[in-house]
Amino acid sequence: MAAAQQNLSKMVSAQLRTKATEFLNSRKHANNLADILQMFEAETENYTPLLLTIEVIFTELLKRGDLIQEVVPLKLIDYSPEAEYTRWLVECYETALTRTLECVKRGRTSSRLQALVTACKLMQAEGKHPLESSPGYFFPSVRLKNIFTVLLDADMSMTAPIARFQEFTEYRDVQQYGLKVLSTIAYRKSPTSVYMQNYLELLDKLLASEIPIEIKIKFKDRDDDEKEEKLLCGSENKAPFPYNPGVCRRYANRCWGFACQWPLCAEPRTQRRALVLLVERLMPLLTKPHLATDMLCDSLDAGGPISMLALQGVLELVRRHNIDYPDMYDRLYAMFEPEMFATRYKKRLLHLADVFLSSTHLPESLVAAFAKRVSRLALVAPPEDAVGLLQLLANMLQRHPALKRMICTEDTPAIMSGDPYVMDETSPERARALGSSLWELRALRRHAAPPVAAAAAGLAAAAAGRAPLADLAPPDQALFDAELKKRFKTIEMNFSRPLGMTAQNGERLLQYWDLMA
Repeated sequence: MAAAQQNLSKMVSAQLRTKATEFLNSRKHANNLADILQMFEAETENYTPLLLTIEVIFTELLKRGDLIQEVVPLKLIDYSPEAEYTRWLVECYETALTRTLECVKRGRTSSRLQALVTACKLMQAEGKHPLESSPGYFFPSVRLKNIFTVLLDADMSMTAPIARFQEFTEYRDVQQYGLKVLSTIAYRKSPTSVYMQNYLELLDKLLASEIPIEIKIKFKDRDDDEKEEKLLCGSENKAPFPYNPGVCRRYANRCWGFACQWPLCAEPRTQRRALVLLVERLMPLLTKPHLATDMLCDSLDAGGPISMLALQGVLELVRRHNIDYPDMYDRLYAMFEPEMFATRYKKRLLHLADVFLSSTHLPESLVAAFAKRVSRLALVAPPEDAVGLLQLLANMLQRHPALKRMICTEDTPAIMSGDPYVMDETSPERARALGSSLWELRALRRHAAPPVAAAAAGLAAAAAGRAPLADLAPPDQALFDAELKKRFKTIEMNFSRPLGMTAQNGERLLQYWDLMA
């Protein structure tokens, strides 16, 4: 069945290629274009050959200038055969664009992605060769608006097409015009959850390329040293594109302002997507970042992965915008639970905790509680997470040398029974960590995973002054590098070396098969 469909697809591709070649070579085959457009009405799952044919035909027509219509004010409409043929080609071009965008919503996934790529390639060709004569730079923003209207569907998830669209957002003109177009069509009073998800994903892709904070001034003698900006519709024969980072930031703020009016916290998936977009893309671009305080604080109280994402935004507000959040360290302390190892944001949490605890003016009891909690979690953590926790503990001991007295050496008894530390206490100030010791390090030195045991031994030796404190290498990278360095001469496939096709004595295979040597 699959082979038959593949042969049929090849046959259709050959026929379409022949029709396209005949149409481009001679006008007497003009009806071939109408036949090709008629094939969009057929019920099929694979529109890829048809889309590729449409892309080839109209890209060539735009390059030739066959679609250019001379518009002269106060002049009668030209009804000559040449003008009528040009108008018919423009109508076919508009029809082809409409059919292409319809294919983004139907058919198999590969066909939907090809429809999006075809629409963007035709937009690129029209930008370089406009339908109307334009001496300067031209970007067909109307085509981009039509593409965004399809991607922002209210009932159908467009995750795959939007992810494919990211390859075009690397161009500076697509980024600037995309933010402008998105800010004009984004407003909805009561959007569905699918629409909000599509909108946030599209905005995230438009901001994937970093927007510079300041405009770079290029001198003529330094143009060769500077990296040229990528343009989708740029041309050497036209004026350069006037890229303006300030305009991009203004449109990005407007797009986020529309999203803030929606119930983003109604569903965890939408809330998670909004937080990732806010903390990773939008925080440096917002003109009034303090307006995101309510959303970040509410998300921080939600718990789980959502609170870990909100923690990064709160840290940005505290460090750069003088926002005071009460009980910040209590919230951070409560996130260190065994459940953190099941989330994808655990490495982000460890990094943010290291930043929060980087100050040397923190109370000793507070840092001691974090050190005790981290070492206790390292006992039950997976090996790769245990090394990350030990690295965090090493950083805390390096910034606060007074805590080294909590480490049990060989000649000091460890407090294992009757430990005064209260693990269930939610406040680090009341956890009574200063009266305890880090006996967990002695237990971790006998860990089954060699990287964890080596990291714990190195941390204990550095605290005792016998060795300098070095960075603990991630176990996955170290183990991977060690495996790459191994050289295998032979690989055993059996317990005994076979001497031919005859199986060994006692094999159950001989009960059913007679193997001849």
